[in-house]
Amino acid sequence: MIKPKVGFMAVSCPTHVKATTETGEKWVDESLIDQLLDSLKGYNLEVMEYKNLIDSVSSSLEAVDKFKREDVDCMVVYIATWNWASQIMQAAREFGRPIILWALPRPSAWSIGGLAVTHGSFDEVGIPHRVVYGFPDEPEVKQQIVRYANAARVAAILKKSIYGSIGGQGMGIHTGIVDANQWLKDFGIGIGFTDQYTVVVEAEKMPKPEVEKVYKQLKEEYGEVPPLDEITERSIRLYLALEKIIEKEGYNFTGVKCTFDLSDNYCTACLAQSRLATRGFVSACLNDANAALTMYIMRQLTDEPIFMADVNLVDKKNRIVRLIDDGAGSINLAANPKKVRLSYQPRLEAKASGVCTGLICKPGEVTLARLARVKGRYVMQIARGEAFEGQKEWLRECGYPMWPHAFIHFKGDIDAFIQNLRSEYIHMAYGDLKDQLVEVCRVLEIEPIIT
Repeated sequence: MIKPKVGFMAVSCPTHVKATTETGEKWVDESLIDQLLDSLKGYNLEVMEYKNLIDSVSSSLEAVDKFKREDVDCMVVYIATWNWASQIMQAAREFGRPIILWALPRPSAWSIGGLAVTHGSFDEVGIPHRVVYGFPDEPEVKQQIVRYANAARVAAILKKSIYGSIGGQGMGIHTGIVDANQWLKDFGIGIGFTDQYTVVVEAEKMPKPEVEKVYKQLKEEYGEVPPLDEITERSIRLYLALEKIIEKEGYNFTGVKCTFDLSDNYCTACLAQSRLATRGFVSACLNDANAALTMYIMRQLTDEPIFMADVNLVDKKNRIVRLIDDGAGSINLAANPKKVRLSYQPRLEAKASGVCTGLICKPGEVTLARLARVKGRYVMQIARGEAFEGQKEWLRECGYPMWPHAFIHFKGDIDAFIQNLRSEYIHMAYGDLKDQLVEVCRVLEIEPIIT
């Protein structure tokens, strides 16, 4: 995980920089500034400091120029005393990145007034920011700052990312189609396009020794692997081709249509996307761009494996959600990789077949999330649960026991969860990411829907 990079400036109004109160206390306690800097570094943040106290428009603009050169993700503005918002308004607007306004509850500083007027002034002109009020040793203060800084880091990463759209619309799903211009406007993400035929051409160019090398790795890692026949060889070739295309085109995350073009005429992309997921690369089934973006955001918040799956069943009585993917899943989703089985895709689903992954997701706390649009505006459903191994007979109930399964004890409003499902897919990551995802939504101006 990359540390968020933050810029730090301390602000006071011109009349208070060197002044004292009527009781003899300094308005600006400079020792506190050093303590706050040490605290931010202790939060595991990379901190860039503007050393002079901000007391004018020119000094705030100078600080912002420095932070932009250093490419910080966000800026912490410490409101040391009552201050004049006009001193930093132009600089904050010029900064154009998330800002934390932080003040301490010190009666001699009157800083909550400066915090409030700056907060209100930012809202007047639409400058994105978060208000933090409290001392650095308070757990909620640390959580608020770290979460917002991480959310700012995610936003900064998106602005430098390219989505690789491989193939067209999959299975008529409108919830996976996106407007490239909207993504560029809302998130700063670029979209590149690659035809599936290119993948096949590259796959057939792969040298046989490279295929055999990957096959040997599969035999070492998985509990069961089919023979190196035409189906298995094509599945490996497809994986190697996608790796080459991703590197050549500079894609940071992708979607692959697969069904039914590749799956009927060459092979499915399940093994390829399973292998990509194992190395932490996000690639969505059916070229579902909103699925890919959901997982890509989650990937920036955790190193734990992420699972893209259909919602197969919601058992309201027992509060159990069953998730099943059509054949792709990281080997790291399983408690024991040696129990993960590679087998052939059913030809009813894929006329050319392909190698698919079979596993049960390991027990543990999980977060579920999914981006969608309502009348063109993005929302994100966020939910939590506890994965468990389930009953073996459940694997057969969906008709496809050879595919990856997750069984989840749902936490939250299960009826609201159903009402807010806007895709057959949901995305599962291990750990509690709820609050972090809500903070990302705040920065990206997405409406979070907590179920």
